[in-house]
Amino acid sequence: MLLEVSANINSWRRQRKLKFSLYTKITTVTFLALLLAGFIFVLQSEQYGTLAGMPWYQKITVSIFQSLTTKSGGFSLVDISAYNHSTLLFFCLLMFIGASPSSCGGGIRTTTFAVLVLALLAFLRGKSSVKVFHRELFQEDIIKAFMVFFIAATLMAAAVIILSSIENFTTTEILFEVCSAFGTTGLSMGITADLSTAGKIVLIILMFIGRIGFIPLLFLFRGRKPEDRYHYVKEHIIVG
Repeated sequence: MLLEVSANINSWRRQRKLKFSLYTKITTVTFLALLLAGFIFVLQSEQYGTLAGMPWYQKITVSIFQSLTTKSGGFSLVDISAYNHSTLLFFCLLMFIGASPSSCGGGIRTTTFAVLVLALLAFLRGKSSVKVFHRELFQEDIIKAFMVFFIAATLMAAAVIILSSIENFTTTEILFEVCSAFGTTGLSMGITADLSTAGKIVLIILMFIGRIGFIPLLFLFRGRKPEDRYHYVKEHIIVG
């Protein structure tokens, strides 16, 4: 992405037309949208909480920084455990989405989240294909996005259930630690050191999977893609 931006800057200096790939457009728009959503949510939900008594410029700084650090970094301007439950749950959502592909962050990735939202909007509008920025997404990429989301949600639920059964912490604290590990953000409510050995192993596995990503792991274990030699007649089924 940075190489593409650098190339477009050189093209702009030479008075040539700027041209960004669909990946760069979706990544940038999704990142900014999530950053703005996190900023607004923290600013509103914590105005009478952790942000109370701060000058207006400090409230803005803290809100932006905390929204940004849910992607990666592990830094915090305010004690994480001091936030209210709604803010912590929203942080969990942002950490579950994670950073962009090819970055140091984890999660399901921003592009996966964008494809899910675009596919949902296309379905609600009665469209048979997903179009964005004058481009149409491959059906295979849409299936991959839903597959990553389903596996990640299942894995997170399993981790929360396992940790809840072996640790003596609240569900919110456990969920936050699980989402933080999966998103490789480094944030914590201060319970990581008090987890049992089994609990720490669960978080280590989540961090590894969140950092590597599901698609590379699936390709690693699946091996070479077999060719379909024949197809059956397609038939609709009732879902939902």
